[in-house]
Amino acid sequence: MADIPNEVTSALDKLGDSEKDAVLSYITNLQSAIKEKDQQIRDLKDKYGADDDTPMATDESQQEQEEQDDNGTPFPSMYESGEDFDKAGELKQEAADLKSSGDWEGALEKYTQAVLAAPPSALLYANRAMALLKLGRPKAAERDCDAALKENPDSAKALRARGKARKELGKYELALKDLSASQAIDFDEETVEDLKFLSEKHKEMEKAEAERRIMEKERLRKRAEDIKNAQEQARSSSKPSSSSARSSGGMPGGFPGGGMPGAGAGGMPGMPSMPGMPNMADIMSDPEVMEAMQNPKVMTAMQELMSGPGGPMGLMSNPGKLQELMSDPEVGPALQKLMSKFAGGAVPPGAGGAANNNDDEDIPDLDDLPDLE
Repeated sequence: MADIPNEVTSALDKLGDSEKDAVLSYITNLQSAIKEKDQQIRDLKDKYGADDDTPMATDESQQEQEEQDDNGTPFPSMYESGEDFDKAGELKQEAADLKSSGDWEGALEKYTQAVLAAPPSALLYANRAMALLKLGRPKAAERDCDAALKENPDSAKALRARGKARKELGKYELALKDLSASQAIDFDEETVEDLKFLSEKHKEMEKAEAERRIMEKERLRKRAEDIKNAQEQARSSSKPSSSSARSSGGMPGGFPGGGMPGAGAGGMPGMPSMPGMPNMADIMSDPEVMEAMQNPKVMTAMQELMSGPGGPMGLMSNPGKLQELMSDPEVGPALQKLMSKFAGGAVPPGAGGAANNNDDEDIPDLDDLPDLE
């Protein structure tokens, strides 16, 4: 076991024997694990030829190394370490000469060597990005321009190169933004055509977006209309029609099946069904009664009658109300029809002139009276 600091030893001495042994065992295992990791790091450095002072590649740099163009070509290497500015200057000059002669592959190689020799400037990254564009590698060029703009956000050359790269990648809105910014900093005649192309694309995209919004708005409007129609249809289907009420023998407006509130089968409120008494469903399905019930005034009077104390039979004990109903030119005939159907033609006393009484039929002829002399 490696040496343990005095303060840790003092703390261990205050523990019981079993706790102290447990802590010491944990420390021993921890030290062994650290030694194993150190050995793994040394093995990796030996394998890749790195000195002890060379930092291992980070996850970010490894990810950058794995980046590649669409055709599988890896991106050019980025700066990691080194400060040989003289060598970097010579390499940049060689790259400029090769670029002037049209050797973009050679220029790219020299620019990459310059990037690796010393901390690169925004201009160096932008120049390498232009070489990548000439070689048809806009994806790698965009990455170099991002690095350049981190160094100098106002680099017109980096903005212009990135705008051209994004144009090739189909990122038209971003390309238009970059090229417009570069022109504001440093106008370039060759960039004008690119801006015209991107402006047309921008108009097309705005038009397509406007059409999309209109279509979406129309879709939502139609959906709302369909929902409204479905709700109205559901409400309509929940209301029984007058024909369905007639077919079921019901009274329009509240007496389905021919029944009356509080009545038994075929009876009236307060009265049990009796042998020989006509069935209420049959009465209410009679064409004359059903026709009378189509009159709202008659319907209202009948509903009040059925819901009153004692129902229709309670009317017999209220001659005033009966007289009022029977004297109404609309309600009286309908009530007379209903009672005549129910009572076999008998009309309650006090019905008034609205009913055609035939009481004279019960009066004996004078010739039948006995002679009192």
